[in-house]
Amino acid sequence: MTRTLTFRPADRLLVFAPHPDDETLATGELIQLAAAAGAAVRVVFATDGDNNPWPQRWCERRLRIGAAERERWGRRRRGEALAALATLGVDSESTRFLGWPDLGLTGMLERNPETIDALRAEIEAFAPTHIAMPSIGDRHPDHGALRVMLELALKKSRANAVRLGYTVHGREPDASEWRLPLDAERHWRKREALRAHASQISLSRGRLERWADADESFEYAEAAAPAASEHVGLVLRMPLQPPQRFWRRHDVLLVLADGDRIESARVPLPRVFRPAIPRTLASLHGGRVGVELEPGAVMIRIHGRISGYVKLERCPPRLLIFDVETWKRFEDVAALHEPAAPRVGPVPVAQRAPL
Repeated sequence: MTRTLTFRPADRLLVFAPHPDDETLATGELIQLAAAAGAAVRVVFATDGDNNPWPQRWCERRLRIGAAERERWGRRRRGEALAALATLGVDSESTRFLGWPDLGLTGMLERNPETIDALRAEIEAFAPTHIAMPSIGDRHPDHGALRVMLELALKKSRANAVRLGYTVHGREPDASEWRLPLDAERHWRKREALRAHASQISLSRGRLERWADADESFEYAEAAAPAASEHVGLVLRMPLQPPQRFWRRHDVLLVLADGDRIESARVPLPRVFRPAIPRTLASLHGGRVGVELEPGAVMIRIHGRISGYVKLERCPPRLLIFDVETWKRFEDVAALHEPAAPRVGPVPVAQRAPL
């Protein structure tokens, strides 16, 4: 069932944007709707969008882009974001820039535990009633990684807020999502805000305007349930595509949440293996999580009350930014239960990074 989204004066909307322009493309009308109702609005940008070489080459008529050029480009995109938000009715005092690395949020999720606490601090400082954030199924790697980080931060903060997930890159919205009531003036102002992102529309005006013209809709996500009980083994099966998918190297990325303990791991997949013989790739979380390779699938065996996230990651170098496989919650992966003991014994393959 499609729901119509409304706000009250007592509401507080917190928008998380991976890059400047996401706030306008995904939530330009949502922000106006909240502000018009008298609700407080704050926008937090994870990155400055500084790793954006082709528009920068086009705008600056240069081929080589180094650290100084990226920093200058990031400052430009911050200014564009502030101008766009002013058009939408949000002042600079209600805007935060975290300055995290553009196209680097997956790495931060793996290796930087302070990111979770930084997001938790932003959430607790604003005390939102509504949080808009990327969908976990968005095909841009920064979008999906930011969503995973935010879900972990929300679990730590125990914030009681309506969670609105938006998709910029990827699938079409489902019919059961939240939608905004149509309003021609709000839409016109959103188009005006998009014009402030001149660095982006210089090369991609038609594409960005098509995205901006789409009705804003949002998935409504409840907090994730634990993956398994203490006494049942949970087995997740991730099908692998035909062998040509693995001409390039892939890794299995895992983020495990066991209460307040969070652990990440990167498990390399071999390019060639004997398909008739299952192969153990890693033992994690004190032996309570095992990763195995079986014919046509990666099997993740979990024992205990552990929730988490998994992604099949194409390794660099990557010709395309966008993901083929996106992050998935454990409960969204095909699973079966078995009364099995946990697999034990360390396997020195996974690169562990406790968060």
